[in-house]
Amino acid sequence: MMKLGAQLYTIREFTKTPKDIEAALRRVKALGFDVIQISGFGACDPSLVAGWVRELALEVCVTHTPWDRAVDPVKLKQVIEEHRAFGCTQIGVGVKPDTFPNTYDGWTAFIKQVNEICAHLRGEGMTYGYHNHNFEFEQFNGVRAIDRLVEECPDLSIILDLFWVQAGGANPVAYLNKLKGRIKVVHFKDYRMSGWDRQFAEIGRGNLDWDEIVPCCERNGIPYAVIEQDADFLTDPFDSLAMSREFLLNAGFSRVFTN
Repeated sequence: MMKLGAQLYTIREFTKTPKDIEAALRRVKALGFDVIQISGFGACDPSLVAGWVRELALEVCVTHTPWDRAVDPVKLKQVIEEHRAFGCTQIGVGVKPDTFPNTYDGWTAFIKQVNEICAHLRGEGMTYGYHNHNFEFEQFNGVRAIDRLVEECPDLSIILDLFWVQAGGANPVAYLNKLKGRIKVVHFKDYRMSGWDRQFAEIGRGNLDWDEIVPCCERNGIPYAVIEQDADFLTDPFDSLAMSREFLLNAGFSRVFTN
């Protein structure tokens, strides 16, 4: 069974201060979520976050941690200590930084540094994860950048964002199968159209094929699925999280999820 969680980047406008973060964590817990991904928080003492997480019995399945904190050995040591306090063993990066050009050589340089971080974290009993968007599906020398990342970084976990897979012109189910064993956390995010405009959507209110996606995740043994919505909320981000959760638990998928 998969654990169903909330990607807190969804509520980033409500996590800018320590007071906001505490209130948001309590509100997310009240919605029924026991699993979270930490992302998009404002400045806050990590020990405070760790304390709230423990108090609320929230499981942190992964984070999005700025690249500059992972690539610097001194900062990475601090990151590792913070994640141990959170009870989290996967450190994620949200996107390839612009310091690496989106070219074949730029990806080569990025891959080299990713492998160095992966090796360091492996020695600490942790893993490094990469969260995709759509630009990673551009081809250089006839190969998609995301495929190079997967093939050339064997210790890298992929935080597969299904919206962006589809936006990149690929098939989400095909990539779930391609990456079997490499995904610890998958981002559930839907995709609707408004005229010619692509929009983010609450799960079940867009066009992704959840009847195919959810069973595929289950078959492939993915332990965590976190709901994320970047924008285009029908009301507010908390309501959107609740709508998405309700759909997944009441659309014939309840047996798949532990909460």
